[in-house]
Amino acid sequence: MELVLSGADQRKVDRLTMDEFGLPPFTLMENAGRAAAAHINRQYGPMVSCKVGIVCGKGNNGGDGLVVARVLCGQGAPVHVLLLGSPATPEAALNLELLRKLREADKTIRLTITDWDPATTSLPDADLYVDAILGTGLTRTLRGLAAGAVEQLNSSGKPIAALDVPTGLHADTGAPLGAAVRADMTVTMGALKPGLLINEGPQYSPEYRRAEIGIPRHLIFADSVHRRYWLTTDRGVAQLLPQRHSRAHKYSAGMVLVVGGSPGLTGAPVMASTAAARVGAGYVACATPASIQPIMAEKLTEIAAIGLPEHPQGGLNISAAISDLQPWLTRAGCLLIGPGLGCHPRTRTFVRQLVASVDLPVVIDADGLRALDPDRIAAHSCKRWILTPHWGEFGALVPQPVDPVNALNLAHEWSRKWDSTLILKGMPSTIASPDYDGLICGSGSSALATAGTGDILAGLCAGLVAQGCSPMDAAVCAIHLGGAAADAYSKQYPEVSMMAMDMHQVLPLVLGRILPLRDLD
Repeated sequence: MELVLSGADQRKVDRLTMDEFGLPPFTLMENAGRAAAAHINRQYGPMVSCKVGIVCGKGNNGGDGLVVARVLCGQGAPVHVLLLGSPATPEAALNLELLRKLREADKTIRLTITDWDPATTSLPDADLYVDAILGTGLTRTLRGLAAGAVEQLNSSGKPIAALDVPTGLHADTGAPLGAAVRADMTVTMGALKPGLLINEGPQYSPEYRRAEIGIPRHLIFADSVHRRYWLTTDRGVAQLLPQRHSRAHKYSAGMVLVVGGSPGLTGAPVMASTAAARVGAGYVACATPASIQPIMAEKLTEIAAIGLPEHPQGGLNISAAISDLQPWLTRAGCLLIGPGLGCHPRTRTFVRQLVASVDLPVVIDADGLRALDPDRIAAHSCKRWILTPHWGEFGALVPQPVDPVNALNLAHEWSRKWDSTLILKGMPSTIASPDYDGLICGSGSSALATAGTGDILAGLCAGLVAQGCSPMDAAVCAIHLGGAAADAYSKQYPEVSMMAMDMHQVLPLVLGRILPLRDLD
């Protein structure tokens, strides 16, 4: 998986690299600028024919921009540097001095250095602009010279490459702080930043590249680093996916028991059950109210359809239904409860009693989540549960108002309070568990904005747990595979045309592409 650090944690790691490891700050800046220039060259080169305007702030982000200017000049690019003030750090000041020395010593380079005057200065004519104004430290609304420069950059109509994060974008939340640069590409230093991946971040920089700047990996795991997040990748997921033994049979390959469905809501358990089977579970059984069992049996060819006794006054017959499920629960490797189950008070009581009585892993989705007593989740979960709420369901479970801008922090906080793996579904989805700070799903698109994709996610989770994955590994693989299936569909058809069941058809193609990657490490 790819490392993701907050702006503050990245600065801590930078400081550790300088103070404990002994790498000079000037070297870090040189590494950052050279790596950024290399990415810019690959994206927009050859630079000899590319006029570049670089807007530099006073801090280290501006210093990185000055290194970029020096490197691109050496590659033959005509470069115009605009300074928003005198450098405020020794490293940035030294890089400005080196740039001026280069201009004096080598008359063949095409380099202009201008101080930004808000009354008279406008952007120079350029084929490409580099935003090196502010980095990860911005936490309040952008004002002054920087805001004016951002406005001109966004009005230029030319490509913009940002350094670390687009100026004006919060590095941790992806929220614009007033005006923010709309970059075509961002080169971020060291680790990825959450703000590039979540909320509005992808709108301000749809592409990003990571620059390796020389930070030793062991320092990332220092005690002073607050939290470490990760971005899911095909290659990372390949290492987590279960491998089926050559002598496996249907029960050793993993059994899933799905409990869901109600009159008028037969599609949800069908999608969840099919997903569990498609991801590799050897045996899947689907238990539904007896009145819809014939419908389920007709829809589910490869999956056992079980009828549960109902109460004459509505909902499930609690004690009888739990009793009938016992033989299935003894063989199951995972219970999935909730898809389409309905919200009758008696059924809700059934959910609470069932999940409290079993000692196997449980995936709880949809109406199963609505039935839970939030104060009792931790008492029964024991790290075995996977909760899969969307934001409405999550908001009903927690006592305070929730804001998707804080998805990473909320997933981290409530996974620990509930002692459960928690998937907060969104774009992108975030995952956390009591033992991991959190992950961001690195796949998926707006094609997932259709009914039923959550049921498929729950089925994927259950199918993977039944095959031996830990709840956290299952959640990570499931969310990534579901997003990858949507991506695969979107390569052939318009995103808006995807329906949830289409994911079942492309999932084998996704698995066929990802599974071989485990052999590369």
